[in-house]
Amino acid sequence: MTASLRARRGVGVAGLTTLLLASLAAPASATAADFPAGYTGYHTYAEMAADVAAIAAAHPNIVRRFSIGTSYQGRTIWAVKISDNVNVDENEPEVLFDGLTHSDEHMGLEMTLHIMHWLVDGYGHDLRITKIVDTREVWIVLAVNPDGAEYDISGGKFHFWRKNRQPTPGTPYIGTDLNRNFGYRWGGGGRTSTNPAAITYRGPFAFSAPETRNIRDFLKSRVVNGRQQIRTAITFHEAGRLVMWPYGYTYANVPVDMTATDHNALVIMGKHMAATNGYRPEQASDLYITSGTTRDYEYGVYRIFAYTFELSVVDYPDDALIPSETGRNKEAVLYLIERAWCPLGVLGTATRIARCGAFDDDFEVSRGWQINVEGTDTATAGRWQRGDPQRTATSAGIKQPDGVTSGRFGFITGLSAGSSANANDLDGGSSSLESPPIDLPAAAGQRLQFRWTFAHDTASTSADEFRVEVVDVTDGGTMTTVALAQGGPFEQNAGWHLSSLDLTPWAGKTIRLRFSATDGGPNNLVEAGFDDVRVTQPQ
Repeated sequence: MTASLRARRGVGVAGLTTLLLASLAAPASATAADFPAGYTGYHTYAEMAADVAAIAAAHPNIVRRFSIGTSYQGRTIWAVKISDNVNVDENEPEVLFDGLTHSDEHMGLEMTLHIMHWLVDGYGHDLRITKIVDTREVWIVLAVNPDGAEYDISGGKFHFWRKNRQPTPGTPYIGTDLNRNFGYRWGGGGRTSTNPAAITYRGPFAFSAPETRNIRDFLKSRVVNGRQQIRTAITFHEAGRLVMWPYGYTYANVPVDMTATDHNALVIMGKHMAATNGYRPEQASDLYITSGTTRDYEYGVYRIFAYTFELSVVDYPDDALIPSETGRNKEAVLYLIERAWCPLGVLGTATRIARCGAFDDDFEVSRGWQINVEGTDTATAGRWQRGDPQRTATSAGIKQPDGVTSGRFGFITGLSAGSSANANDLDGGSSSLESPPIDLPAAAGQRLQFRWTFAHDTASTSADEFRVEVVDVTDGGTMTTVALAQGGPFEQNAGWHLSSLDLTPWAGKTIRLRFSATDGGPNNLVEAGFDDVRVTQPQ
């Protein structure tokens, strides 16, 4: 580290001692590396590790340093959590930033370090940043690919090395493009190669690289009660000055694995951030088709509103550009942290009231619903399933709809059509499903809203049911029926209905929602489904 860099970061003698210790603690496979002349303002792995350690030691109340794993060559992948009460997992919106996935994109590490410093240095001095730290949990993975980055500057020169340093079995080639190795739509087309010699080599299988497994496992660790806690994210790359939203794997603006509502919010936030940093906003595939990327994985699997920022205008910008290139992104970073409380809130007041309450689930991804929690279900077929329903019908009309009310998936009693309308309907008794715990604010006026369908034939009786109950967890699990549809000796065809029910009696409590369907007799046809379950903001 140069004297000028020590002065800029305020490392001093104590920090330099920490830096030297970090260097000595590096794995045996690592070699000392430094940037070429004119680029020494960038951080090496050892300098980054020392900076992070010093910040965590100086600010233990708001910074927690931890490892999310190790690289192929054994380097620690350092991360920090920044929040008040940093050692407590609070019920606060979470945000993720990562950098240096591609090892020749060194500005990405500078970006993650600057975010860390903005939040830490501003806490208690800047009202906006103080509020952010007090009301959010911010996660920063400083350098995803340290092996590649150290190799890229080895010998005091740039090697234009993009991949990690993991040998490909059965070949003489080294390295996997980590941003083609994630498990969502892995192996697709575009600039994604099956050739181990290529810079965009996808790896022999999804998550074949330890570095991508580290990110995968960290994301999984932030699933609490079945629900991903991270709401927004940016992965920093280089170059081109772009703000890009999902997806990269397809040119379609709204493919089957994205809702129009999500797309609209992604675009609005992306364009807003681009207006603050002067970047060009676009869907990722507008640049070129990619598959197996960090961004697509985060949104596709968890519905994290994830973006890629392409920093700088050239590869290897000199170090004099670090302050301006990182600084121009400060407003965008703070904005996305603030938006994490409810990304869909950017769509206006009506959407904010409906979608930004205590609970919101469109069932497009799995979010912790559990079947037969009490162990009392008796159905022998047609139990609740999450997915895309197939149409069934009798001469009297449609009994199971072909599709749900938004997106692609909902909960249905037996998704498949089968050979007849009776083939996969609910049979033999009841099937139940419960939501994760929902902490309701103390305010009155919250409403439970959901779409539902319930169909039967003329053999039905009042023993056939679609029932919705509120389970009062705070009060020991007391169940209260809030909605009930019953059968009868007439044809009831499928159709989606909207229910909106007052939850004021449970304000300030923890509840679960229980949906059940019952086939109460032999030789009848019963189908049910529900979708788009939400608890609104107080009205």
